[in-house]
Amino acid sequence: MPNISTCNSPTCAVTVDGKVQTCPKCGGPMRHLTESKARAWVLIFCGLFLIGLMGVVTIYTAPMMLSPGTDMGGSSWEGTLEQGQLAVALFAIIILLGGISLANGVYMLKTGKQNKGLIVLTIAVAIVLAVVVYMLTRTFKGE
Repeated sequence: MPNISTCNSPTCAVTVDGKVQTCPKCGGPMRHLTESKARAWVLIFCGLFLIGLMGVVTIYTAPMMLSPGTDMGGSSWEGTLEQGQLAVALFAIIILLGGISLANGVYMLKTGKQNKGLIVLTIAVAIVLAVVVYMLTRTFKGE
């Protein structure tokens, strides 16, 4: 596999052959293909971890959270239905972030570059996550 370097600047993103330290276009630092592979594997691992962990948590707790006060296997959700729905939405958003991380890692592994669309999607979903967390904390405080 040839050695390829890509500019770290999202506005430049020039790709050149060889291991180059500074970008010939903008003078910024360059990222090498091998660095992208390591980051890709970290993204893939994090994505699978989030999907797996939150998937299991959701499968076991969602039925209880969506039926407040109902005894299910010796446990029950003591919050309101709205709190349960927000908590399940929070779990779903975390699973979605895991899926985006997995997709970004696979794309990065195949191409050696980041997909700008996936970066924007990650930021948008992170903002939605922050809003849901804020709403959930407000409902638990009773505001």
